[in-house]
Amino acid sequence: MTTYKESNEIRLKNSSDTRVRPFFQNLLNRDASGLSWLTKLVKLASQNKDLASKMAMMNCRILDQLVEGSKNDKPKCFEHSVSPSKNFLRWLIEHPERLRVPENYGTKDEDKRERRKCLQGEYGVQRQQEMMKDAINLLNEKGAQGSRKQWWAFEGFTMMDCLLETDDFLLGIEGKRTDKVSPATDWFPQRNQIIRNLEVLKEKAGTKEYAILLMSEDGKDPITDNDFYNSLPHYSEQEIAEIKKHYLGAVSWRQACEAVGLDYSALPETIRDVYQSIER
Repeated sequence: MTTYKESNEIRLKNSSDTRVRPFFQNLLNRDASGLSWLTKLVKLASQNKDLASKMAMMNCRILDQLVEGSKNDKPKCFEHSVSPSKNFLRWLIEHPERLRVPENYGTKDEDKRERRKCLQGEYGVQRQQEMMKDAINLLNEKGAQGSRKQWWAFEGFTMMDCLLETDDFLLGIEGKRTDKVSPATDWFPQRNQIIRNLEVLKEKAGTKEYAILLMSEDGKDPITDNDFYNSLPHYSEQEIAEIKKHYLGAVSWRQACEAVGLDYSALPETIRDVYQSIER
């Protein structure tokens, strides 16, 4: 159980404000194209180094639309919204017995709550099957992009801490500090946040290469093989083995700073330091 003191420390040392944005904004201010530093960052991969080497040989110029932004308007690469996996949304609908139902069915809307009760079988098998068919039809009609706040969407949009895209690949950055890797959805808590992000990045990438790199304070990798199997119940063993090849492992913030020529000690200690820097 997280104590008030620990919770307050997590807020003060928020990884997005004290690590992800300061680190990458400094790099973007120095070279918005990424040509002078993105290759160095990719090569820090602690896993799947063959993929990292392959990506480092590709076009490493970051697309302009992701890094443009004024001083007060953060670039789109930060906290980049990505829709959930359509395949996983379908699996959740088709396997209501595997869901963990949150309090009040996760909504204040009575109509949504009643539909979710039907899907859970509270009003009989026939109503459950009808509601499942209706949910699948709506998913096919609206797609994952149109799933936001829908009654049948049991996983929401994810906010990628930082998304760097070139003509050849997408690199997702998951940044941590005092915070830990968390479950991706209340309805299916076995689903790991990083692996969820890896799957949605795969769908977003299309024909491009893709990968995710975890950046943390200690550089230790918390992801296990079991995390992949638990997070991807709709994948075959072969599909899980394939997606694992796109996880580049973990690297520490200090190690990353040394690789790209930034001063680790200059990163903000707390969000108070961030605000003081803005005021100056």
